[in-house]
Amino acid sequence: MVDAHETHVIVGAGLAGAKAAETLRAEGFTGRVILVGDEREQPYERPGLSKTFLAGSSPRGELFVHDSSWYAAHEVELRLGSR
Repeated sequence: MVDAHETHVIVGAGLAGAKAAETLRAEGFTGRVILVGDEREQPYERPGLSKTFLAGSSPRGELFVHDSSWYAAHEVELRLGSR
């Protein structure tokens, strides 16, 4: 499949959006991937926010779906703080 000129825009930079971008790359999609979210934080797992982080049982960094370098390494453009 030649898809280098195609673009996928994923609206919603939560767990589902980040996993959709991951799946596109894992399945071999070579086109442009843009992940848009209105929050300013990179995608994080919301259940962990209330169940572990706020309870003090895990550090903030463990909430993120991927570490910050993953997005650049997999050529996923993050557009955070955008609607």
